[in-house]
This record gives sequence, structure tokens and C-alpha cells, in this order.
Amino acid sequence: METNAVTKVVTDEISITAKFISDLKMFAITKGLDLVEAIILFIIGYILCRYIRKAAEHILEKSNVDPSAKTFISEIIFFFCLAIVAIVALGTAGVAAGTLAAAFGGVGLAIGLGLKDNIGNVASGIFILIFRPFRVGDYIQVGSNQGTVTDIRIMYTLISTLGNQMIVIPNSSLINSVIKNYSAFETRNLEFTFDVGYGTNLPKCIALLKQIFTEDDYVLNKKNLPVYVSALAESSIRIYVRAQVDRQKYFDAQNELYIRVKEAFDQNGIDIPFPQIVVHQAKE
Repeated sequence: METNAVTKVVTDEISITAKFISDLKMFAITKGLDLVEAIILFIIGYILCRYIRKAAEHILEKSNVDPSAKTFISEIIFFFCLAIVAIVALGTAGVAAGTLAAAFGGVGLAIGLGLKDNIGNVASGIFILIFRPFRVGDYIQVGSNQGTVTDIRIMYTLISTLGNQMIVIPNSSLINSVIKNYSAFETRNLEFTFDVGYGTNLPKCIALLKQIFTEDDYVLNKKNLPVYVSALAESSIRIYVRAQVDRQKYFDAQNELYIRVKEAFDQNGIDIPFPQIVVHQAKE
């Protein structure tokens, strides 16, 4: 009895294996050639899509298209061409048009649900290119990250920091954050607050600061330079100065003006006090 059962199981397994091999041979005879053609077609199409992307990048480099949009447009063209190649390859493999449409619809829905964040990044990238809160080459700050925008891509934006680090920020995060664009205008304001001692001759100090800033080549607002006492602090008097400079020379101007003010204060005996606490001891 047991021997007959084992024999039946073995026979069934052999039959299933034989049927599988037979079906595989039939598939290879009827669809194998089409499948090979589809794979070859997809490989050739993929290579052509890469060449098309490079050609688009080359054309965009010579055009007047904004640098912010060049990479984005070339990637959109690449993925669009790749989708066409995939459809043609599947059709060559023998997939019916109706089945193909239904499959792409189902796959599209699944991808849409699974990659909704990435789709949001794409939409945010399009928003950035349309409304241009910043462009390639701008120096921006997003949260605690700041640096120069080097590239705007479909999913994310690349920012190069002053420390020579590359920051990758998803486009949706950029759109949902406060963006500080330091390159939005051709000029930037340098704001200084100088602390001087309470014994300082304030009119003389203010006149000295006006002279330093109006004689400096970096300062652009020489005729309407704001210089005034901003606060009486605990250990010092604070004098505020706001100088307008070329945005590309911001750090050079800041460095030079700090040095010139310090040297002028030293030459004129103007004290820059340290924070101090005065303690009064009661008489016994």
C-alpha cells in the first residue's frame, strides 16, 4: 500500500516536471524569439535614450535656457523616451495593447501609491523651475543648511557648502521650508554693531566710523550710510552701522571693514570693553 502511494507521488512529480519542460519548450518555440527581440530592442533603445539625453544637454548648453532648468529638462526627456522604448519592447514581446494598457494602469497606480513622496519631489521641482525662488549659482539657506546651488534635478537639489560639502535636499522639503536667498539682489547689506566704552566721545566715534566706511571702495551707500547709537548695554555703548556692498564681494568687504575699524579704534584710543561685573562690598 505504501509502495503504491510513493510510486504515485513520484509519477505525479515526473508528469508535472515533464509538462513544465514541454510548456517551456513550447514557449521558447512560439515566444522565445520575440522575447529575445524585445530584450535586444530595449537595450538598444536604452542606449539611444542616453544619447538623446546627452544631445539635449548639448543643445540646452548652447541655448538661452535658464541653467536651473537644463538638467531637469534633459532628465524628463530621458525618462519619456525610456517609457516609449519599454512600451515598444513589451509590444514586440507579444503583449497585447489592451493588456499593456491595463498593466501600465495598474503599475502606475501601484507606483503612484508607493512613490507618492518622489512624485511630490517631481512636482516640487517643476514648481521651483516655474516660480524660481532660487536658481543654479544662488547662495541660499534652508533651515540650518546653506550653500551655493549647483544643480536642480527631478527629485532633489544639490547645494555645495563653504566647507566643500555636498548637501542633497529633496525638492518637496525645499518647497515646504523657508528659503533665504542671499543672491536674490545684486547687493547685500553688511550690518555691524560696535561696542565702545562709556567714556568714549560718541560724536567723534561716529564721525570716525563714517569716515572709514565712506572712504572704503567696497561700500556703495556712502551718501546715506546709517550710523547711530543703537543701545546702552551693561558694559558698553553700541553703535550700529549698515553698509551696502556687492553681493559677490560680501566676505571680502566684511573682512576689510572689521580690520580698518579695529585699527582706527586703536589709533584713536577708543576702547572696546570686555563684559564686566562691578561688585560693591558693604562696609562692616
